[in-house]
Amino acid sequence: MNTLKGVRRIAVALTTAVAVIIPTLPAQAAGSDAGLYGAADPAYDGVFRQSLAIMGLAANDMAPPKAAISWLLDQQCADGSFEAYRADTGRPCGKPDPVNFTGPDTNSTALALMALMSLDDSRVMNLKAPIMDDIVDAADKAGQWLLKQQNADGGWPYYSGSASDANSTGIALAGIMTQAPNTKVAPYRKASRFLGTLASSCAAGGGFAYQAGSKPDGSATAQGTIGLTGGLPVSKQPAATIAAPCKNTAKAKGVSYLATALAAKGVLDSSIGGADYTSTSMAVLALATARQGRTAIAKGIRTLKANAQSWATPSTGTSAGATGLLLMVAEVAGTKPTNFGGLNLVTTLNNSLRK
Repeated sequence: MNTLKGVRRIAVALTTAVAVIIPTLPAQAAGSDAGLYGAADPAYDGVFRQSLAIMGLAANDMAPPKAAISWLLDQQCADGSFEAYRADTGRPCGKPDPVNFTGPDTNSTALALMALMSLDDSRVMNLKAPIMDDIVDAADKAGQWLLKQQNADGGWPYYSGSASDANSTGIALAGIMTQAPNTKVAPYRKASRFLGTLASSCAAGGGFAYQAGSKPDGSATAQGTIGLTGGLPVSKQPAATIAAPCKNTAKAKGVSYLATALAAKGVLDSSIGGADYTSTSMAVLALATARQGRTAIAKGIRTLKANAQSWATPSTGTSAGATGLLLMVAEVAGTKPTNFGGLNLVTTLNNSLRK
């Protein structure tokens, strides 16, 4: 396994309480990190899971408490970027370090940007100055920083200074698209071309590889495609068509791969074995936004409902990242978030907020 690839997959896994490679860490002491969602130690996914949680609530027209928003705002670095987690926000952020995997990263920044943009609707969120002004300013700074991290090949790296990958490119592009929702802008066109270089042929399924030389997989394809479709943050979409034909574009190939995989099994497989509910959730959101693959979307939603309780509320405590993703899936499914597979997602998330 490519070392950086391992870190990328770990970050995603920790947002969904499926820790791999790095041992599960104990939850922080009660009373610390007031406003943070989730039970697990936030060292590797604090901003990631907080952003998914906020987006999940916003997708269902629910404003998170100001403490949750303030926690995310306080995590921002002076240059607009975000690290996975800053234990001491009084200390300046370091520089991105792709060797030691520390410092600001594109994935945390992009997710935070999307969460902030999902709150930038005073008519729904009913947020007023000064916190609304802080949200707008923080989003602007995050977007400016993220744009500067796009590599010459059109992709984004996890950490600045490292090679581009499909996962980071998709997540970063989704963030950029919240501020420039136009597929004709240069960042989108460049990212699409880069993802096209990682896409397999239609005859081979059309899936994306994490990086050149890797095999196509569900995680890389789901996250890459969600950037191309603008599937995050979530908005209600018309019913999808059944067909998702594979054509010679990165977006069409990614959509076709995801639709075929979910239609066959109802779930995407993890590259390390077992079911990957994170990627399955993102695949459902990507397909719903593309308005293609109706059968695949329905099967993916059934799988997520059947596993919602075990995934979002494991014995170690609530997974805020999983719950946030399921809240977004509930919105595109037209399902009540208070009863998704027998789980009240809203109460589950709110009860995990640290006081």
